[in-house]
Amino acid sequence: MEIKEEPIQLKGSLRLVLNNIEGQEIERREVSNIIVTAGRAWILKHIAGSAVFAGNVTAPLNYLAVGTSTTAPATSDTTLNSETTRKVIDAFTTTNITSNPPSYQLEASFATNEANTTLGEVGLLNSSATGTMLAHATFGTINKTTSNTLGISYTISG
Repeated sequence: MEIKEEPIQLKGSLRLVLNNIEGQEIERREVSNIIVTAGRAWILKHIAGSAVFAGNVTAPLNYLAVGTSTTAPATSDTTLNSETTRKVIDAFTTTNITSNPPSYQLEASFATNEANTTLGEVGLLNSSATGTMLAHATFGTINKTTSNTLGISYTISG
């Protein structure tokens, strides 16, 4: 019997939108990311279930972190290179989870008093502290100041 191989391949992309204090768009970026090894293992542990793997396999991916590094991400990354701010994701959109290919979108907003620095990286994680990182991306720097808000939409699809 021949076994047909159909690998699960995840990919991610994100949209960053920098707005001025009046809410007018100043800058928009579309960026792809890598799904890191620890993130792929986290997904497989969820498939296997907590009866097989002890530990934090049920924590959802509900934190988004930004940082200042522009060093290219590697599949071996487990944290951002230079994290500055981590927040709970504001909204999840799962309407396309049953589409072909399936996808879901996560959104987070950084207010005028958050993440005010020169940003160059973003990551998707399952904990407010350390935890597991699923995805990591870098981008040409964005200067976030107290005069700006930043919205990030992160899409994971398979």
